[in-house]
Amino acid sequence: MTQNLPSGTPDDRTPNGPQAPPAGWAPAPLSDGGRPSVGRATRSQPVAGDPLGTSGLPAVTIDEFAPPRSRLPLVVVAVALLAAALIWAGTTWRAQSGPTAEGSPSARPTATSSAPGLPFVTPDERFTGRWEILQHQWTDSGLEVEIRVAAERGPITYSFAAFGNNDMQSTSASPGSQNPKFTGLPIASGRDETGWLFFPLERGPSTIILATASGNQMSALPVAG
Repeated sequence: MTQNLPSGTPDDRTPNGPQAPPAGWAPAPLSDGGRPSVGRATRSQPVAGDPLGTSGLPAVTIDEFAPPRSRLPLVVVAVALLAAALIWAGTTWRAQSGPTAEGSPSARPTATSSAPGLPFVTPDERFTGRWEILQHQWTDSGLEVEIRVAAERGPITYSFAAFGNNDMQSTSASPGSQNPKFTGLPIASGRDETGWLFFPLERGPSTIILATASGNQMSALPVAG
């Protein structure tokens, strides 16, 4: 059987496939230089003025990580200056006050250096003092003497004895006939005691002995006959 086709020219037909673009049409240029953007993530553009490869963060230097400077050198210098100032002030003060102190009327020798009498020390070397014979007189029965004992570092305990230089016979003391008389009590530091003693001796050069209360000799003084 013969099928009759529709009449008409080819321009009047409507094709089933896609139609051809009109004459003179051209595709628009791509935004990234000819590479399609489908399926690609948009990349951020670098900010103008940032060096290539930088992240745009604030600049950091190594000095920011350095430990804080110690104040110890400043403290040492301050202490040294203070010490030097104190030394200079002390030296200046001594230089100004030295001649005044030496020339002052109140600068006197101590009582110990100028005290009269013969120095003595106890046998254990713990206590010291000075003693002297103030006066003496011979009688028909013996020798009377006035003696003074001073304790520089006491207490000082004491006793007395005497002997004639010709016979070397020792004799003990007894209270004198005149006042004051010795109390026999220990003499404290800085104190003294004076008293009269009697020794039954024949007249002639003699020696008076100062001893401790227990009889240990400490010193001796001569007496003219």
